[in-house]
Amino acid sequence: MTLDNYLNPVRIYWLIKKDISKNWKVYLITIGAFFGFYLLAEIIGAKTETLDPSMHRGFLANLIFVVGIIATASAFRESHKKLKNHEWLMLPASTLEKFVSRLLMHTVVFLLLTLVLYFLFSLLSLLVVRVILGEPFPMFNPFDTFIWKVMGHYIIIQSVFVLGAAWFKSHNLIKTVLAIAVISISISILGSLVGWLVFNDYFWILMRGHFDFNITMADGFDSARLESLIGSLALFSKILYFGLLAPVCWFGSWLKLRELEVSDGV
Repeated sequence: MTLDNYLNPVRIYWLIKKDISKNWKVYLITIGAFFGFYLLAEIIGAKTETLDPSMHRGFLANLIFVVGIIATASAFRESHKKLKNHEWLMLPASTLEKFVSRLLMHTVVFLLLTLVLYFLFSLLSLLVVRVILGEPFPMFNPFDTFIWKVMGHYIIIQSVFVLGAAWFKSHNLIKTVLAIAVISISISILGSLVGWLVFNDYFWILMRGHFDFNITMADGFDSARLESLIGSLALFSKILYFGLLAPVCWFGSWLKLRELEVSDGV
């Protein structure tokens, strides 16, 4: 067995092409609805106030996260349907290739397509607002570093919804959001308990307003060590978020899809 049996770029290309040809009408209607709302908002905004170039940042960020995450939540819907997963199981590709093709569809393809279409639609908005209505309209800069940072954060956060799409059999978006909420609350409670155990002796001092970060070692509190601890926790959080979250979620999604194919294919 070679790597080509499990991961072939040509097969991934054909899988992506198949998904696009199958769902292009849905994508076109969704994007058209968003951009129609965008054009109406810009016309109203241009008539009531002076538009700022930063408006593109907010609208495009909302477009990426809302449309992208909703679409991602149903990325593997057919693999969960007992009576409709025949097509998914019979695709001439490995589970890894199916997963990678869907992942690329909802990250790289989606982001680049959205960026290009937004740029083209901003030119149309410029024509309508500036030329026809005579109102000032700021140009969209597709090379804005803020936009690319948003895309990076989208890929990381979206990986959680990729896992939810592979893990849950129905209502993937709602269940994923609820799972995130439960995990966040659990972590907050655990962190609060740990903080209480570690800093219990200083709690009432803090509540009375007599807490001082410059308190000396002789008084039993080392502010430098606390700052070092906070810095270490911040570094760990960055490593977890930027380095581990997405790969772990992707790996878990692939494992779940393999399990589904084995259980449904037997």
